[in-house]
Amino acid sequence: MDFLNDFETSDDEDQTRTQKTPIYPPFSTNLHDKFWFRDVSKENQTPTAVNEIDLFRVADYFYTGDFEAAENILKELRENTKNNRTHEVMLIDSLLQCSIGKKDKLSSSEISSCLRLLTDYESLLVDFGDQVQFLRTKALLLAKLPDDTRRENFRNTMALLCQLCGSFENWQLFENGAKYFSDLEMYGLKLKTKKVLHYEIEHSRGFVKEKLQKKLKRIEDETKVIEKKLQQNDVRFQIDLILSSLNSHKDTVNSSESATSSQFRAHDSRSKNKLIPSSDQPAVISDFFHRFPFLSSS
Repeated sequence: MDFLNDFETSDDEDQTRTQKTPIYPPFSTNLHDKFWFRDVSKENQTPTAVNEIDLFRVADYFYTGDFEAAENILKELRENTKNNRTHEVMLIDSLLQCSIGKKDKLSSSEISSCLRLLTDYESLLVDFGDQVQFLRTKALLLAKLPDDTRRENFRNTMALLCQLCGSFENWQLFENGAKYFSDLEMYGLKLKTKKVLHYEIEHSRGFVKEKLQKKLKRIEDETKVIEKKLQQNDVRFQIDLILSSLNSHKDTVNSSESATSSQFRAHDSRSKNKLIPSSDQPAVISDFFHRFPFLSSS
């Protein structure tokens, strides 16, 4: 090993050995006021920081019910920033949620804008999660629109949604479009929602279970009111048919309709969870109404 003594250290190595460790100032947290984003200046900020400020303001406006102000920022972000697909989906969905949240009726121009956004939204879908969120947003929007000619569109949208993911949170959206259903249909939907909710309660624990049980109590009370109304109209035979159709298929757990289905899991990989392509949607919708024939009556 004596040959190692022949090596000489370079100047760089000597400098490295003698170099002192830099001294940094003590760390101090940058604490923000709760609503720091409301008045903060966007000057001399990075593009990322500006977007963050804008999105905080959107959330704030949405929370306080100022949907017009939220829309203005979202439109500006969509027009003036370079968005990837995920960001574009987020902006479109947020714009539609603003329209859904408005208390006043939407104007004809607002309705046209929403329908264009839905078309853009649908063209960006790539996986199961995208499509579930799209269908939920679409259903809520259609339920808000005053035009009764959208009845079929709402029903078909809900059929796709509940075939794709039949969780209680999705089935209960039928209530938002109650104007599109008869009392008999709503009675059947309440019974089906109860069935799904019973399953979710059975597989829940703690405060989640307690919350679901409160929802079940509400739905049971609403079901009794509708049933009493139907009995006055002497439709016992139709009620029996609804009960028979709901009990004829044991699909609460095993089909893709279930939120806990082995085929569709909310947090599974995109390669496993497939959206329903447009070409297959008519068959899927037809299958849904075949399984729940009480919804085909008008």
